Amino acid sequence: MHPTDSDRIAVVDMLRAFALFGIILTHAEMGFLAGPPPAPGFDVFGPIDQLADTVIRVLTTGKFFTVFSFLFGLSFAIQIDRAAQKGVPFAGRFTWRLALLFAIGFVHNAFFSGDILVIYAVVGLMLLPLQKLGMRSLLILGVLLLLNVPSLVVTAVQDNGPPPAAVQIAAREGARQEFLRIGKQQYEIKRTGTLSELVLMNINGGLKAKATFQLRTGRVWITLGCFLLGMCAGRANLFRESERTRRFFKRLAFWAGIPAILTTAALLMWPTPITMQTTDLLPVTVFRLQQVTLSALYLAAATLLFWYKPHGLLSTSFAQLGRMGLTTYLMQTLFGILVFYGVGLGLLGRVGSAACVGIGGVIFVAQLFISRWWMSRHTMGPVEWLWRSMTDFRLLPITRQPASAA
Repeated sequence: MHPTDSDRIAVVDMLRAFALFGIILTHAEMGFLAGPPPAPGFDVFGPIDQLADTVIRVLTTGKFFTVFSFLFGLSFAIQIDRAAQKGVPFAGRFTWRLALLFAIGFVHNAFFSGDILVIYAVVGLMLLPLQKLGMRSLLILGVLLLLNVPSLVVTAVQDNGPPPAAVQIAAREGARQEFLRIGKQQYEIKRTGTLSELVLMNINGGLKAKATFQLRTGRVWITLGCFLLGMCAGRANLFRESERTRRFFKRLAFWAGIPAILTTAALLMWPTPITMQTTDLLPVTVFRLQQVTLSALYLAAATLLFWYKPHGLLSTSFAQLGRMGLTTYLMQTLFGILVFYGVGLGLLGRVGSAACVGIGGVIFVAQLFISRWWMSRHTMGPVEWLWRSMTDFRLLPITRQPASAA
C-alpha cells in the first residue's frame, strides 16, 4: 500500500519540499535552538540581523509547518482511498506505521528538541475515528482547530474571570522563572555541551516539555486542524490538476491573499512582536488569522506555479526532494547540529540571524542536489525505505532498475 512512481501526485511532492524549505529557514534563523532563547534578540547583532529576524518571524515561522501538517492529512486521505480501492485493511496498518513514526521521532528528539514526528504520530491516531465524519463536519472542525479556537476560549475565560489570587500569581512567576532557567541551561548545553549531554538533556523531560508547549500554545489543535483540512482536500481530489482545481486554487489565492496582506501589515506595524506566546486576545487573533491565511496563500500559489511549469528544473528538483521528505527533514537536523551545536562548529549564538538564514538556504540547496543524485538511483529515500520495510516486515527493493532497451 505504498505509492509507486506511476500513481504519485507530483505537486504534493513539490509542496512537501516547499514546506521543508521554509522549515529549515525557520530552524536555522535561531541556530536550531528549538527552545527558549537565553535573551531576546540573542542573535541580532545589527540591522541586517534585525531584518532577517523580522522577516522569518512574520513570513515564515509557523506557516510552513502548517503546510507540512496539511500534507500529512492529505497523504492519510490518499492512503485510505487506495486501501479501499484494493480492498485491504487500513486501520491496523496505519496504527503500526504511526508507532514506527513515533519511534523514529523519539530517536530524532534525543538529538533535536524541535522534533515534530512524535506529535504527528500521536495526533495522527485521531484521524482514524474522525475520518468517519462527513465532509462538512470535517471542514468546520478543521477550521475551528486551525484557528486555535480552544486556546482562544481558554484565554477569553481567563481574561474575563476573577483576578488571580496572590498565591496563583506567585506560582505563575515561579514557573516562568524556572522556564527561563531551564531554557538558559539548555542553550548552554546545545552551544558548548557534549553529545552525551545533549542526548541526556533531551531524553530527560524532553517529551514532557514538548507536550506542555503543544498544549500551552494550542499548537496540538492547530496540527490536528491541518490534518483534517488535508483529509478534506484529499477527499475532494484538489491536487489532481483540472479546470475545477485550478479555479479553486485561484480563488483560494485571492480570498486568502487579501486578509494575509492586511494581517501581515498589522503584525509588521505592531509596537511589540507578536508570537505564539502572546496571550492578549486582539493581537493573538490577528496573529492566528495571519498564520492561516498566509499559509493558504503559500499553498495555493505554489500549487498554481507548479502546474504552470511542472517540468522545469526547479519544479522537478523540488518534487524529487519531496519524495524523500522524511529523510530530508532528518538530514536537516544532522546538518543543523553539525553547524550550530557545540558537537560541531558551535555557531549557535556566535553568528547573526542573517548569516544563520543564509546557512539554512545553503543547506537546502545542497539537499536539492543530494536528492536528485539519490533519487536517480533509488526508488525512495533511505529512511522512507526503512519505515516501509518495517511496516511490511520485509526488506523492500530500493535500487532503481535501468530501463530495458526497446
